[in-house]
This record gives sequence, C-alpha cells and structure tokens, in this order.
Amino acid sequence: MTTATISRFYRLLAGLALICLLGLGLAADSGIRFREFSIRNINQPRVLVNNLQLEYQLTDYLREGLVNGMTLENEILFTLEWHHTWWWNSQKHLATVRTELKYHPLSKQYQVVQLDSGETWNFPNLPAALEQLGTLENYRLPNLPANAFHSDASIFVTAKLSPKSLKLPLKLQELFTDRYSLQSDGVLWPIP
Repeated sequence: MTTATISRFYRLLAGLALICLLGLGLAADSGIRFREFSIRNINQPRVLVNNLQLEYQLTDYLREGLVNGMTLENEILFTLEWHHTWWWNSQKHLATVRTELKYHPLSKQYQVVQLDSGETWNFPNLPAALEQLGTLENYRLPNLPANAFHSDASIFVTAKLSPKSLKLPLKLQELFTDRYSLQSDGVLWPIP
C-alpha cells in the first residue's frame, strides 16, 4: 500500500467517526437524565430519604404543545426490587411522585404543581420551571418491608414526562415513538 492510500483510508475513517459522533449528539438532544441521585437512611428504622435532580431536554412537539396550552405530566416512579440469581427479579411498587407543568399565556408564566401536596411554583422561563420539575429534595419514601434490608434489595427509579391527555391515535403512536413523551433510563440504588 502506498502512503497516499493509507492517508486516504485514515481520512475516510476519521470522517466516519465524525459522522457517528454528530449522530450521537443529535440523538441525545431530547430526553431525561439523572444529574444527581442519592438515598440515605435517617435515624428512624426502615425509613429512607431521597434527593434527586433530573435534567429535561424537551422535544419540539412537547415544547410547542406546552406553549399552546398542553399540560405535561411528570411521573417519578420508585420500585423496590429484589435480585434473584436463578429466576426473575421480583418488584414491589413503592411510590409515584406526580407533578404537572403548564404555561399561562396571559401572565407568561410557567407553573409547576406537585399533585400529591398541592404545592405550586411559578417561573418566568422554561429552564427554571424544568429545573423545579426535576428537583426532589428530602422525599421520604414509604416504610420498607423488613426483608428489604440486609438482602439483595435495591430501589429502582425512573422518570417519564408526557402530555396529560393524548387523543387515541397519539396514545397508540406513543407506544412506538418517543416524540410524544420522554422516558429516562432507570437508576438502581442498593438499600443502605
């Protein structure tokens, strides 16, 4: 092989690598990511407290829908999971934290409402509202069963952001595309 052929091969390889990196960057534009996550024991037996911070990158559909009156519902799902070596893992639902994000065009304010407590926050811009939407501080998890401690149990957490109400054709499409909702990868945390 000549030097020119080797040089051309490396340029082609570098070009393909650049295209792959650009494709990954475009694919990572929308989604939900865990920025911070921790679970700690408080002094009471079998009680855990969670802190987490999610980062949201909305799709164009969700961003435009929000400005045009669509309410977005955020769900943070906590599941207790026992690992089994020889059969499927077993799971038990622990808690779901639901919040809503709305836009009020008259006041030009974004509103975040935590549905279980009724707390409401107003923000002048979307990034601040998304930061509040993804923040959960000192959230006390329900009492865990006694067999969750000192075993192969972990807490699995996922988050999903979707329109509060989709019409039937869009509900079916939501099963096959992530355009209409965002889903995070899960975080698995061993019980301390």
